[in-house]
Amino acid sequence: MKPLVSLITPVYNAMPYLADYLESVRNQTWRPMELILADDGSTDGSGTFLASECVKLERAGISVKLLELPHVSQAAAVNAALKVVSGELLTWCDADDVMLPECVEKKAAYLVSNPEIGMVRNDGLTIDVVNGNAVSRDSRESGRRTKDIFRDLFLQATYCYAGCYMVRMSLFDKCYPGREIPLSPEGQNLQLLLPPASRSVCGFIPDVLHYYYRRASGHSVSQKSYTQRRNRIRGFSILLGEILPFCTCDESFYREEIRRMEKEQIDRLNHAAATFARKEMGKR
Repeated sequence: MKPLVSLITPVYNAMPYLADYLESVRNQTWRPMELILADDGSTDGSGTFLASECVKLERAGISVKLLELPHVSQAAAVNAALKVVSGELLTWCDADDVMLPECVEKKAAYLVSNPEIGMVRNDGLTIDVVNGNAVSRDSRESGRRTKDIFRDLFLQATYCYAGCYMVRMSLFDKCYPGREIPLSPEGQNLQLLLPPASRSVCGFIPDVLHYYYRRASGHSVSQKSYTQRRNRIRGFSILLGEILPFCTCDESFYREEIRRMEKEQIDRLNHAAATFARKEMGKR
């Protein structure tokens, strides 16, 4: 019997993107599948739209669980969804991305065929919505083989986009027996990925199966002040430190790595700020 795949999607004010995303879910070729939609207190009508779409998804053979939550964060929405996961395999995707039809099937089939491997990822495409260009394939420099990716993920040297990964729930539950990931304003992907990656190599499927859309309002392209950028660097350091106790690794070594990375990033930020200030002074 084919294993049930649970797909988690946190939603917060994603109304402009939901129709395309849910269509990509309906078009998935793998069954059985359950979709867990965790509405994080949307105020733009997303919750009402999701409720109206549940029937279509059920008719397509996809079981749907719709959670209506007070607004806290995407990570909190993921925690609520994790509590009701029924599947043997877990994947997740953001509500403003798109999965190609075989995205779930190819990852699930890989894990079925490779029972010794606990997680797998596929290639993807990053698309800049502002200018319409495809920016990059997400696997980039080092992802094109089955390997231990824990260090690369930790150092942010490889991609951790939602929609590209699938993890066995048996492995995930070893990492988080209470199915509760650390909360952070910096997101939820590292919490979901690092502990499993510390316990298993990650398989790789060299097919573009996911589109990640880089939007003007996103972290990577929006204009932020010096203080906001510095706070975000610090926020990632705090998050990594909170994830480490759930990982099987040399915790003291990686805590030193956190301090080193934070210093390097702050130094680069300070250098960029000083360069900008000199240029502004030169214009006067």
